[in-house]
Amino acid sequence: MDSEPAPLVTVIIPTYNSGEFIAQAVESVLKQTYHHHEIIVVDDGSTDGTKNLFCDFHGDVKYFYQQNRGPAAARNTGIKVAKGEYICFLDADDMWMPNKLEVQLAFMAQHGDIGLLFSDEEEFDGERVLNRSILEERLFHSDIISQTPIQEPFRKLLIEDFVPTSMVMARKDCFEKAGFFDESLRVCEDRDMWCRIAAYFGIACLPLILGKKRVHESNISDNAELTHRSRIKLWENKRLQFPGLAPADVLDNLLADACLQLGYILLAKDQRKEARQAGWRSLTYAIRHIIKRRSADRSLPCYRWRLAIGLLPLTFLRWSITQSLWRVRNSLLAKS
Repeated sequence: MDSEPAPLVTVIIPTYNSGEFIAQAVESVLKQTYHHHEIIVVDDGSTDGTKNLFCDFHGDVKYFYQQNRGPAAARNTGIKVAKGEYICFLDADDMWMPNKLEVQLAFMAQHGDIGLLFSDEEEFDGERVLNRSILEERLFHSDIISQTPIQEPFRKLLIEDFVPTSMVMARKDCFEKAGFFDESLRVCEDRDMWCRIAAYFGIACLPLILGKKRVHESNISDNAELTHRSRIKLWENKRLQFPGLAPADVLDNLLADACLQLGYILLAKDQRKEARQAGWRSLTYAIRHIIKRRSADRSLPCYRWRLAIGLLPLTFLRWSITQSLWRVRNSLLAKS
């Protein structure tokens, strides 16, 4: 009796002006001990000559170019043309260990209830290892490495993003059920996707170092406003999409803090009206959190009350006065 054919794995590599690194990423896939895979590179509007690099791969890579629309759109393009039973993502500046696909496929073959699997990775700067394990730093580290499947993954992903995108292997069925990446999110789009998959499928961690995440200046975002806006949108969307899975007290707590941080960011930019709106939203979520909190302790940290209440009058003061009070705000934040 013939054995079943080896499953095809689709590897999607989105790239935007990563010509300096992407050849190493592709080479790390070509050197995999598991060879039945297709590589799809989606160039999201690069202007650094990335396209010219793929002449050297002699047809081993399917290359697609599109106008710049963000990483979510690039991954979606890859998913739509993917032929594999399993889908993996690899950021253009990251790399895999040679046995990544082989080890993860063996796990998935033994766990039919798992829709999404991820592994650990180390951080490096091109020459030296900076961090031996990114998962060790996660809040839910002990749960992640000890539970198969991870218990309450949806709730845990709301609180913390512990899934490294370049370490994911997911069944294609996950995207047919949960949908594509949300292209309106320029940040947190991967976390949003993992939450939706966790709502329908089991997810698990194989706690092995199977990849290398490159740390460099261009992949460190300093746009705090965009990050907080994206997180707020993510959490508000999850409340509407999965009311039975998203604990109200958890979401209200997260939203109260994010709106508070956003309010002060906007105040620092002298966007007073928007800062005031964020302050009111923070207080609203904080009050809801207290009312709905499950535990006996229904209090909020005093620093948050002071900061949230203090934000509102600051939005009515002249900018010169606001600046003179800024050191007081920083002192209170330091206690958080």
